[in-house]
Amino acid sequence: MSLPSSHTRMKVLSLGLPRTGSASIAKALKILGYESVCHGVDIIDTAPEVLRLFGRAADASFPVLPSYTGKPFTVKDWEELYWKYDASTDVAGLFGPHVLKCYPNAKVILVIRPFEQWFESLDDGVLKYVFGRPADLYCTFLGPLFGSEYLHHVRKIILGMFKARTLEEIRANARSVYELHHSQIREMTPPSELLLLDLNQGWGPLCKFLGKPVPAVPFPRVNERAAIQAKMTEIIQRDVKQAAVKSLPWLAAVAVTGMAMYLKLTTYSKMTFWESLHNVVLHFTPSGFFPVGGGIPTFF
Repeated sequence: MSLPSSHTRMKVLSLGLPRTGSASIAKALKILGYESVCHGVDIIDTAPEVLRLFGRAADASFPVLPSYTGKPFTVKDWEELYWKYDASTDVAGLFGPHVLKCYPNAKVILVIRPFEQWFESLDDGVLKYVFGRPADLYCTFLGPLFGSEYLHHVRKIILGMFKARTLEEIRANARSVYELHHSQIREMTPPSELLLLDLNQGWGPLCKFLGKPVPAVPFPRVNERAAIQAKMTEIIQRDVKQAAVKSLPWLAAVAVTGMAMYLKLTTYSKMTFWESLHNVVLHFTPSGFFPVGGGIPTFF
């Protein structure tokens, strides 16, 4: 990795693991005047190219991935991703040690929940949606059909961070990854630049750490689980609808071809298949199919 740059916008890194209040921190940072905050759920619609760059970062950072390149993700690469952001939460935590090497001058926020409480929340609020059966179907069929890479990249990043190839391995590795992550962040960050934040303490510690006045509004409490579930549902429903629209011409073609083959064997047995197909297309109406010479309409 190349030497860190001192000419970047990045001022704050919230490097807590997923399900440690990152959505609340992202909103709090915006209230405190950090104009551009990179937060996972938000960038899906507003900056999909950033998610692709995170996918590239995963390929460079996590040896467990089949797509691992072994090629360092440099400061230049991170700046391609982060050049317009003042702060990052959420996904940044999954790359904690890597981003710290590139942004050693950033203030670091770390929220640590008790392991059992945290992992239950992660498993129920993230993993079951990202690795559940609907997500499997989406990644296998709809994603490739529409070139949607959202779930593919999210899965890759989570698997890489947990040094896992399957959901079962994520669960098996969770405690060791949890402990290693927090110890690395603490070791790499000077005490004066690290805030171990308890969200229940509200604005006070965060504002003091960042040198900001306390806002005249309550500290934000964002339902992160609901936001993740809503975004997952929105993406899958959107692409299912697109799949239906995109498939209609193919379904119609299959229906017409099937009817032509059926009629070739019955009504138009003396015609070639292509003559039968031409007759089907020529005599199909919105009210049904009326073969040459009249007869009972055939519907499909």
